[in-house]
Amino acid sequence: MNIQRAAPVNELFAKLVFLILPTAAISYFLLANVDQYYSILRDQAVQQAIYFATGMAVAAIFYSFRFRFLFTFVLLVLGLYSIYKGLDKYESGEFDAFFIARQFQMFSILFVTGWLTGWGFTRLRYWSVAMSALLLCACIAIIAKANAASVTGLLKAFIPALLYAVYIIFTSEQIYNYKDKSRKYWWFLTRRLIIFSALAALILGGVVYSMRGQIKETVASYGGGGKEGKSGMLKENKDGSFDLKDYSRLSSSLGRSKELLFCAHINNFFPGTDIPNPLYLTAFYFTKFDTLTETFERDSTIPYNDLFEPDPSKIPLFYTQMDSSVIRNSLGAKLRNTVEIEIYIRKLSPTTYLAPNVGYFVQPITIEKDFREEFKSAFRAKSYVSLLNSAYFVYNIQNPQIKAFQEKRFEVLRQVTDYKGIDARFMKYYTYMPGNQKFKSISDLAHKITDSAKTPVDKVLAIRNYFLSKDENGDRLYKYTDNPGIPDLPNASKLLYFLNENHKGYCAYFAGATLFMLRSLGIPSRIAVGFLTEDRSDKNKGWYWYYANQAHAWIQVYFPGFGWLDFDTTVGNDNENRPTPQPDGTPPMQPPRAWLAADGIVENVDTLKKTMQLSVRQIVFHDVEYKLPTPVSVSMDMKVAVIYRDSVPVPLKTVQKGDEGTAVSYAEALKKLEPVSGEKGASLIKRFPDPAPMDEVYLKKKNAVQPKPKEQLAAQPKPVPVKTMLWIAAGILSAIIILLLLLPELILQYFILRQKRARADGNKPYWAYRAVTYYLHMTGMPRGARTPMQYARETVDPTLGTSFAGFMNVYLKKKYAHQELTTNEQQYATGFLRQFLQQARQKIKFSKRLFGFLNPLRSIGFFMMPDEEDV
Repeated sequence: MNIQRAAPVNELFAKLVFLILPTAAISYFLLANVDQYYSILRDQAVQQAIYFATGMAVAAIFYSFRFRFLFTFVLLVLGLYSIYKGLDKYESGEFDAFFIARQFQMFSILFVTGWLTGWGFTRLRYWSVAMSALLLCACIAIIAKANAASVTGLLKAFIPALLYAVYIIFTSEQIYNYKDKSRKYWWFLTRRLIIFSALAALILGGVVYSMRGQIKETVASYGGGGKEGKSGMLKENKDGSFDLKDYSRLSSSLGRSKELLFCAHINNFFPGTDIPNPLYLTAFYFTKFDTLTETFERDSTIPYNDLFEPDPSKIPLFYTQMDSSVIRNSLGAKLRNTVEIEIYIRKLSPTTYLAPNVGYFVQPITIEKDFREEFKSAFRAKSYVSLLNSAYFVYNIQNPQIKAFQEKRFEVLRQVTDYKGIDARFMKYYTYMPGNQKFKSISDLAHKITDSAKTPVDKVLAIRNYFLSKDENGDRLYKYTDNPGIPDLPNASKLLYFLNENHKGYCAYFAGATLFMLRSLGIPSRIAVGFLTEDRSDKNKGWYWYYANQAHAWIQVYFPGFGWLDFDTTVGNDNENRPTPQPDGTPPMQPPRAWLAADGIVENVDTLKKTMQLSVRQIVFHDVEYKLPTPVSVSMDMKVAVIYRDSVPVPLKTVQKGDEGTAVSYAEALKKLEPVSGEKGASLIKRFPDPAPMDEVYLKKKNAVQPKPKEQLAAQPKPVPVKTMLWIAAGILSAIIILLLLLPELILQYFILRQKRARADGNKPYWAYRAVTYYLHMTGMPRGARTPMQYARETVDPTLGTSFAGFMNVYLKKKYAHQELTTNEQQYATGFLRQFLQQARQKIKFSKRLFGFLNPLRSIGFFMMPDEEDV
């Protein structure tokens, strides 16, 4: 039997080399990535890619002859299935039979998939489009599964598929459109593929380079895998300092760093003992939750806002800022006292204010000179702290006094039995639960866990005990990890995956789960963000060291009368504790108390007498601030004073008139000068010694770039929610699609415009020819491999009744004979295009013209046709 070929040999080889081979390579890329998540593939990506490639190659060769697809494909599937079912009859061992059957099953699936792909490339013109779409979808799924940790990882996961998608469509069109299968066919393909590769590399490289910042930000904001040295809860500023992120997205991994950020002295001990009572340091709260991206966010419109958020870097040394309204808004006055802390900053952002809940006071202070290399700035803070608050909640130590304190704490809180009489707006805000079905399951779990608990605190403890519970093997049910992984199902909730299946997570998972369980029980709660405090020092009691890996999120629960109290339900485990304990250094010496701080402008300096005249605008005297309505000149004794300019000691002679600065005095003479109640600042200054003794002067750096106000920092753009991003992406995609659909018509209008503007004795015939052939190509009458004259005489004129052949005589005379056109010929060439298009529109149906000009691929095919000289 003589079986006819369906495709020339050159075309078959071109498809094998330019289509099948790249598809085999990209199949290896996909299988190698998928192998990381499915054990059934057994890390045999090379072998599996060979199965797929073999199926493609055999099918491409087989269907290059005129075999029917459906019958042969069914035979292939039935044959492979029969072999698979019969394999166990030839192996005595049950395990061997199972193993070989599984291997053959994998081979069959990949071979059949390859067979189908090879048939598509051989017989279907637009198969490459389907392959591109399928591959891009698979690539997106891989990226979602892999959770790319960096820009490089994201590009490695996406660029191969993107390049393949564009390449395969371009190449298949080249192979289809070029009808001459002689030797020049290979040169034609090779030349165009080289040009395509160069342009693709240039464009892709340019796009990646120009958008590297946005790509990096997107990877980071979408919970990319954590990196050593970069904590997932912190952001690194341009100056190398760290700040807390104002959002927290549940991600599959969390990076941690061991860099020292700051140390603090917290003057808080258990009553009647020298046992430190550490307190968590709060920066702000998360009270909103984006259910689509599973992101906890801040909200500036919270009711009864009790957050004090000054910018310490903008307050002059020893000047104070206080807000007593936050104490009122904390809605808790029982068992409260004021706790003072001092924070010495090393790599924390100088704009960040931290304090135990509720902070209400800040005062920048100096750093003792021996520690100024290690610490960059410092401030004193005051907090209105509940006597029931403590960092000892889950991470207990075996100390009888601490355990007794905890039990007393819980007994006191059991006085609160309900939330009757609490402001309705407050309760609605802090007990809000999203309406999604998944939160119904969280509510069910919460009610099950707290079924026997009667009071709010007992319900909190029941949830705490649930996270600390053990399974039937005696292992902890929930464990702490920085790499909780991702759900098996795409788009599944990470929070539900944590609660119901994986039981592994970091602080945001435990805090988030606790938040929604408490709110579902009607208990007001919120997530606090800051730093956990651990007492690791036996020598320097009250001093605590804070590293980047101590950035933390925990729960605050509201109890009527007692206010907001810290509860940390994040558990540890024996092998993977939250922060790794580190050796603490020597705490900085606390500076003496400053009795006077005067802020002003230098008027005069006498280096011989060692005095300085300062035009003072405001002073802080004995911790009381005085603002002067008009500047007052104060004479200062500089004999023992140390002068700093930008933290560097400088001699008195470098101080110039007009310098701004703050003068500080620890002198005994000013300590003994008691302020009088109601006394004005100007009157007080008159009682100062003349000259007033000074110990330190801090000059401001000239032309210094002022730090951004806290309001500006808070207004920095947050990560765009996925829903918004999807709408933006849909809009961009729609615009691109509309542009692509309009492209064929725009090209035609471009040809017509060039024809109108060309000179009659110049290129007017050429542009008329280009417009006509393009129009005919788009309406389903391509020239193909025919010469232009054959095309005009044999196809166009008989079909449309036009005089295209007559025009071709004029066009070819101008192009090849290089003869000047007569006046009549110029007039004919000038009016031909408009007349031709009118006749063509009458003959060609509107629907055919419409759908033809909505096909951008056909437009691309026009420019891929062989040149006239090659026909």
